[in-house]
Amino acid sequence: MKVVANEVEYYVDAPNPCLQRVAVPAGKYWLCDPCYGVPENLWMQLLNSCDFFDGPVGTVTDSRGGVHHVLGFCTAYGDGCYVDQHGNTYPVDAGLIGLVPVELGEPGGFGTLVEFKTDTICINHSGKMQFGGYKINTRDDEDFDDEEDDE
Repeated sequence: MKVVANEVEYYVDAPNPCLQRVAVPAGKYWLCDPCYGVPENLWMQLLNSCDFFDGPVGTVTDSRGGVHHVLGFCTAYGDGCYVDQHGNTYPVDAGLIGLVPVELGEPGGFGTLVEFKTDTICINHSGKMQFGGYKINTRDDEDFDDEEDDE
């Protein structure tokens, strides 16, 4: 989620349409289903901003005029409960796992607080996700291997 002149810039690797890579600025985020981290009154604004997460980055403007970018990767099989390699659990009700800036609020116990000290590339490869040091496999087919760590 790279912010350039008030626009969000992200890219999807053309050779593999199932691979998404998004640059996220350094900062604190809730790693969660965005439906838990984004206040209810801003949810439709977020969905409309990214065509219901047809693209992985949406934008909301809070009541004070603050603009916030939200990352949401689609899980492989929609709703459910997913676990990262650290044992953290991520309940999913909107078919998404992503990053919500902490300034938007707290996801009611349904997420993990993460902090990136530098800009970080987040990846979704057909439901196998990586957010910095957090890996979440929503495909239920295999664990992450060393080759994917290098992507």
